[in-house]
Amino acid sequence: MRIAIIAVFLATTAFGFFLKYLTYSRRNASLPANVRDVFDEESYRKNQAYSMARIGFSVVDGIIGMVFSLLVLVFNVHFRLFEFITGYTGNVYLSAFFILGAPMLAGAVIDQLVGIYETFVIEERYGFNKTTPLTYIVDFFKNLLIGGVIGGGLLALFLLLHNAMGNWVFLAFFFVLLAFQLFMMFISPFMLRIFYKLTPLEEGPLRDKVNALAQRTGFTFKGIYKVDASKRSTKLNAFASGFGKTKTIGLFDTLIEKMTEDEVISVLAHEIGHAKRQHILKRAPLSLLAMGLVLLAAFFVVTMPEISMAFGFAGANTAFGLYVLFILVSPLMLVLSIPANIVSRRFEYEADGFSKELAGEGVAVSALKTLYRESFGNLTPHPFVVMMEHSHPPLTDRVAAIKPT
Repeated sequence: MRIAIIAVFLATTAFGFFLKYLTYSRRNASLPANVRDVFDEESYRKNQAYSMARIGFSVVDGIIGMVFSLLVLVFNVHFRLFEFITGYTGNVYLSAFFILGAPMLAGAVIDQLVGIYETFVIEERYGFNKTTPLTYIVDFFKNLLIGGVIGGGLLALFLLLHNAMGNWVFLAFFFVLLAFQLFMMFISPFMLRIFYKLTPLEEGPLRDKVNALAQRTGFTFKGIYKVDASKRSTKLNAFASGFGKTKTIGLFDTLIEKMTEDEVISVLAHEIGHAKRQHILKRAPLSLLAMGLVLLAAFFVVTMPEISMAFGFAGANTAFGLYVLFILVSPLMLVLSIPANIVSRRFEYEADGFSKELAGEGVAVSALKTLYRESFGNLTPHPFVVMMEHSHPPLTDRVAAIKPT
């Protein structure tokens, strides 16, 4: 059992490295004709260098993460933490938080330290980074706090329900996670304010065009905000988040700065298109299937004493079982990612079509090209990597769908 779990972990990690290799193998691929105007020759060389630098970093980062996780498994770190904490308290909640939280905290710190190179060397070298060391540190602690509150709250609720309901908790938690997802959608506009300053978009031609777009599409919202994303990066984005009375339109200040007003409207029309075409609702069946399969797997993994005993425990340990669960379901998630990404890419085409209808063919194409140009997007991704990992179609396919030749 022990060897099988470690083998699954190593196989999944190796597959991730294989996908990185496939991306690397496309480094000299010829640009499709319909996107050759995205970069001039010098900018394209810079784009390729940036892509290769990021791939190299992701490999090093992946190796560090793999070694850390492997050491945790090989040296029975969770059991050693369990022995330590039970010497001080028999509280099942504190014990679970400690044996799961300590390795996760150590991993987060390592990841953050490694990420310094990505942010302050790679992103800085290619002109994307605007994050100060203070902002970087503050963001880390904000993410740590949010992750601790959310993760700790869900773990505590699972243990509480498990104590009250026994194994029926795996069925009950399906509805808990469903309610949690809806809750996160509701509060997402408020969560953004933890990291960004959102100021109402000033009166002027752009705001008038946004209001006209919303009126034309019947998209009602609470407010239109400019997001101070330039404090962290020069990359562009926009969003239409929340639902009901919390629906919010956000425009990155970098987007407003580097795009024409019509291109901004095109990007926003794309985001509204997702909402109007009810893509979140249409994704629900696959999401519910994935959640149900994970909880079914959790039932077997968490309740199987042999798994915990293979790593030093005297019997089934709920917290450790949850940790192993995420290792064992990784191959399942890879398989499920294929139809999920197919659906997501289809929805992107639909949203692009919505943008084309409202902003015009030429503007829709130029907006997409600007997004890729300013973010150094990959114009020649490997088809297998697209199938496995990309929720968005390659730019050449999106342009061809908007503007058939």
